[in-house]
Amino acid sequence: MRKMLFVNPAADVCGVPHAGLASLAAVLRQHGHTVKVADYHFSSKTPALESILEDFRPDVAGISLFSCMAGKADRMIETIKKTKIPLLCGGPHAASYFEELSKDARFDYVVVGEAENVISELVENAVVNAAPRLIRPALPDVPNLPFPDYSPFYDHEGIRVYPLITSRGCPFNCSFCCVKLSNSKAWRPRSPAACIDELKKAGARLPLLREVMIWDDNFSLDIRRAKDFLRLYIAEGFKYKLSSANLRADKIDKEFLLLLKDAGCDEVQFGVEHGDAEVFGHIGKGETLADIERGAGLVNECGMKLGCSFIIGLPYDTPEKTLVSIRFAEKLKPDHVHWNILVPYKGTKAYEYFKKNGRIDDGRIPFTLQEDGLLFEPNADTPEFTSEERKKAYLTALLSSKDAALLRNLARTFSKAREYGLATEFVRWLLAPKILRGLLRQLIKSMLGTVKQ
Repeated sequence: MRKMLFVNPAADVCGVPHAGLASLAAVLRQHGHTVKVADYHFSSKTPALESILEDFRPDVAGISLFSCMAGKADRMIETIKKTKIPLLCGGPHAASYFEELSKDARFDYVVVGEAENVISELVENAVVNAAPRLIRPALPDVPNLPFPDYSPFYDHEGIRVYPLITSRGCPFNCSFCCVKLSNSKAWRPRSPAACIDELKKAGARLPLLREVMIWDDNFSLDIRRAKDFLRLYIAEGFKYKLSSANLRADKIDKEFLLLLKDAGCDEVQFGVEHGDAEVFGHIGKGETLADIERGAGLVNECGMKLGCSFIIGLPYDTPEKTLVSIRFAEKLKPDHVHWNILVPYKGTKAYEYFKKNGRIDDGRIPFTLQEDGLLFEPNADTPEFTSEERKKAYLTALLSSKDAALLRNLARTFSKAREYGLATEFVRWLLAPKILRGLLRQLIKSMLGTVKQ
């Protein structure tokens, strides 16, 4: 048996552990291997990688890559390679950019897709290779996998938010989405009873647990199964806050929302993506803008908060169509809106669109935190919607939705607004009650800090 170290690089800390690595850890431990998980996106208490390598002395290491983090993981990759142990690469980035990674001599194996079926044998037999070996595992039998094991995670005792995966995969074919590349289009549900059993065991092991986050690609695809899960959850009497990743507006009804609410969920999030009918139609979501308006009305009727996410710069988008999307967002009256500038990932329809109709820089996959959004440089554009126009549209959307994140660097926000001719929009944003309250909190915090000094 061997010692395996998984590493999840990150530029920030979100407090939610990596569910995929926990699943792989469970399989490996079931086969007698020793596992540690250094999830830097989960906890700031995770020790430095150099210290872990020295203390744990793994036989094999694996790194999970998201495309936005691929460039920032270089230092960790080099640190691992100094130990001369086999290095595996997986995650969403490997699913999209396996051709490039299979030419990167720093890796010994590149795993494309879900790895539970091969991980034990791979770790047991891993060697340093002259060139990376590309591995495409068969899809695992999700209902029969062991429950995810978070005990190998550094700082696992501090888990407050538990990512529960009740199903994997999504049968839809959205033009921008790479889920089908890493988790496939085959939707594979688990039984509600098994999910409840997992939560009961997690609650017994994690004393600080406060929230359960449903981490599915498409939780309510089978709405009857989702309702059955919620009924069992309510009957079990869990006191955790319940939250869910983006839901589809065409896969909810009032009964489902009321069950969510009774289970402790106070907010529903829709992935709207775009409010212009033509752009929306080209996404291929399989739902309509009317579905989204109906869903937003149901959320409001049930007394729940509404969150919506939108993408700027999808195929066929223009500055004018983005303004239509902004107006649609205002029409929905969400409690908060998350705006993104499109990053087309290889293997998606959006990527092919930009290859044919515009420009895409394969060598630079941008990464942005919300507070760094105004420094975002798109890696793809078209003559109809240039990079500068995309950045202006992004700031316009943030100002329109009264995004408080812009307060984090007020001087930069003002400078960019003036640069893009958005001074009037900036003043409207600044005078919004929500923003004024945030500004007041910042001033008080600054004054208190000065007094303490």
